[in-house]
Amino acid sequence: MSEFESNEEEAGARGFWYRYRLLIIIAVIGAAIVMALIGWLYVTRDNVVKQAQQAAAAERAALLKRADAQHADTVTRSLKLFGVPLAWAMRREMMAGNLDQVDQYVSDLVKREGIEEVTVARADGTIAVASDRRHVGAAFGSLYAERYLRADEVVVDEITPGQWLLVTPVMGLTARLGTVVLAYRLPPFTLDE
Repeated sequence: MSEFESNEEEAGARGFWYRYRLLIIIAVIGAAIVMALIGWLYVTRDNVVKQAQQAAAAERAALLKRADAQHADTVTRSLKLFGVPLAWAMRREMMAGNLDQVDQYVSDLVKREGIEEVTVARADGTIAVASDRRHVGAAFGSLYAERYLRADEVVVDEITPGQWLLVTPVMGLTARLGTVVLAYRLPPFTLDE
């Protein structure tokens, strides 16, 4: 009997495979397809998320670049506007020969946020008043470009990123009285998050 029972077990197991083999093969293939589809969706989703993050980072960088350029332009225009009344104030005192008052203006200006240095040169190119006292009496050309002594209008140059040089000619009635140079540094422009 034991031979008969083992043949039945074999026949039953083999019979199950023969009876349901098509269904089992379809189930295995279907499971493999579903697993492949899930894997593909996972990889595709990651790629899409990475591309979106890269696009957002590039857009943010472009926005910051445009904002920084516009910020620099605003600072330049503001400094040019400031240069005109600065020249008027210096003109009045230089025409009167009142360098002590000019020195007081320079001392007060340097106390303002962002203003790092102020230098006032005579028409002959010697430094008459400076926020850094070591520069008084020195030649203008030893500190700044000589072309600034010949400028007939307010000049604003960004000498390094975030640092500007305001050069203002001080004109008398018939001749140039001198040149005012102001070094200005503004904190860098950032977007708060």
